[in-house]
Amino acid sequence: MALPPTPTLSAVPAPLAPPAIPTDETKLRALGQALSNDFAQYEKDRRIAELQWMKNLRQFKGIYDPDIESQLDANRSRAYPKLTRVKCVSMLARLMNLLFSTSEKNWGIGPSPVPNLDEDDLNTVLQTLTQLQQQNPDMAMDDAAIETAIMDFAKQRAKNLEKEVEDQLAELGGDRMVDYVALCRKVMMSGIVYGVGVLKGPYSRNQVQRQWTKNGTGLPTPTTVNVLRPQFEFIPIWDYYPDMSAKYLHKLDGQFTRHVFTRQQVRELAERDDFFGDIIKKYLHDHQKGNYKRRTYESELRALGNQINVNDQDGRKYEIIVWDGYISGHYLKAAGQDIPEDRLEEQIEAIVWILDREVIKADINPWVQLAEEEKINTFHHFIFEEDESSILGQGLPQIMRDSQMAVAAGSRMVLDNGSVVCGPNLEVNTDLLRLDQDITSIRPYKIWYREGTGPEAQLPAVKNIEIDSHIPELLDIIKLFNGFADTETFVNPATGGDMQKGPSEPFRTAAGASMIRGEVALPFKDVVRNFDLFTQSMMSSIVAFNRNFNPKPTIRGDFQVITRGSTSLIAKEMRGMAYDNLATSLQPEERMYIDWHEMAKERFSVRDIDIGKVLVDEAEAKRREKAQSDRAAAQQAQTDELMKAEVRKLLADAVKGLTQADKNTAAADATTYNALLGGLENGVSPTEVAGARAGDGVPKHLVPKPGGAGNGGSGGAAGK
Repeated sequence: MALPPTPTLSAVPAPLAPPAIPTDETKLRALGQALSNDFAQYEKDRRIAELQWMKNLRQFKGIYDPDIESQLDANRSRAYPKLTRVKCVSMLARLMNLLFSTSEKNWGIGPSPVPNLDEDDLNTVLQTLTQLQQQNPDMAMDDAAIETAIMDFAKQRAKNLEKEVEDQLAELGGDRMVDYVALCRKVMMSGIVYGVGVLKGPYSRNQVQRQWTKNGTGLPTPTTVNVLRPQFEFIPIWDYYPDMSAKYLHKLDGQFTRHVFTRQQVRELAERDDFFGDIIKKYLHDHQKGNYKRRTYESELRALGNQINVNDQDGRKYEIIVWDGYISGHYLKAAGQDIPEDRLEEQIEAIVWILDREVIKADINPWVQLAEEEKINTFHHFIFEEDESSILGQGLPQIMRDSQMAVAAGSRMVLDNGSVVCGPNLEVNTDLLRLDQDITSIRPYKIWYREGTGPEAQLPAVKNIEIDSHIPELLDIIKLFNGFADTETFVNPATGGDMQKGPSEPFRTAAGASMIRGEVALPFKDVVRNFDLFTQSMMSSIVAFNRNFNPKPTIRGDFQVITRGSTSLIAKEMRGMAYDNLATSLQPEERMYIDWHEMAKERFSVRDIDIGKVLVDEAEAKRREKAQSDRAAAQQAQTDELMKAEVRKLLADAVKGLTQADKNTAAADATTYNALLGGLENGVSPTEVAGARAGDGVPKHLVPKPGGAGNGGSGGAAGK
């Protein structure tokens, strides 16, 4: 097991750094005794929750509880369809798809509604506004303009911080290189199965980063600096011990976490400056075989994993419990902390490590020194579903337990009934059979040897007994409770993406399928809202961490965390359908008002398509649009030239025809050609003229207006 990280001393001001040795070992031992007693009580209070967790885990794995297993006949079926596992995995997949799409984040960082900038930033905004006004004297410099400029400045700072946090989330697990999504997946799965998932952090760790500075010649030169990075740790539910008597997880006086270390790992703790090394070394010397004793639930967990016989060298391991919560200032002073006299009676947030009732580390929580509005919460909980009987909520297996048990019972009966229906059931008269043959064996072409005389000899010695089949009725029962499970968990075939098991009509179109997916997402809103609370807590702690320990000036500001799970992400299928309908239903006169590049981005985004890979940027889109417009203009110009050439040819033909008509044809022909000529002069297209020439007569709109060419007037050719 890897050592859990602790806050790096460089992140803590010097006055709060712990000394190498405690100042009052007697009082320190009293603290260790008191906290060990509290842990024992917390452990006892948690036992009821442990029983539920174990039931949930067995149900997830498809293993009967001992009380049910003891009632099953050894010769009967023990089938256990893993319906619960299917529901849990489908729930996880659906939530991960909703909350962690490729194109959108389930969180964001924005400025506060009324950003509170520090003096330097405010002066920067005012100087920028003054310069703009000097360049543009007509620009207003009133309160509204100043507030708008402040908000724009705060939005840019929020974008900078959001980008910084994204980089930090990629390495959230520290040396293990676990990213944000992987940690959230663990938390989410724990919440689904057990009812609650726990994440602890941020811790701080040093990371060497490259920066660029200008040398004496003005050229950029690379340098390295140590920066603090936030780190988080997933806490397995079995190692988490809160105060079960509390009403809310966010109002706990404290909580314990339990860790099992090897002897070498404990030695490594003794070498750290923030631990009482002498106490640890003495304990290791006096306890060569460790103090770890396997809990009952740990044995059961190993049994479920088929590791009941695995030797884990319990005698060489050490159990350490960690208290995160309030303790008296007197105890902290005994641990060597610099506590003012007026605070000795106060309850102060602290982190205390205990090895078999011995305090090996006692620190003031490094975040309590921050201003009240800058406090960092270090425990973040995802409650799958609220439960009034427990602060730790309830998991999906609890919700569908009755349905799972009914499906399992029905499946056992189907197999049992099928086996007796399909297999032979015989009635044997041993008085008529020879006893030197095996009457318990049934095989093809078996010969039954019988004996006996008298009337009974006429009766069959072996007779088949017909057993009624109830398989159809049992299958209906299984189907019924499968439906109950769908209703109870909101996890159905459509939820998992199986669109073939629903009504066929809605899925004939992409819009219909999109609508169904959007509708099945609606019941998840409560679960997603609960995860939004987890996201809000976790991301707020990262923002506070950066605000206090990140030296970059471009990320300073007054920010708030925005969670998007239960709003935009849930409704993205509906949004996708709306965008599709809009794109196809716009009237020609409306299309000019649409930003088609933004439209494409939105349509791709709601379908989780990586925009960066398939969509060009706005500059390239405008370049392509201009090139397309230029090509269209060139084609139109070419078409116009061809049309003009055709018009000129038609005019020449008309003039020639009129001349010929004056000489050789009747007045009617001259009138026809005259009308065609007049139509061309009045803007009629050559296509219409050609159609008129091919027809028997001249369309009315081709007839020249009075006084125009071709009407016999002074300007017309026929009048010449």
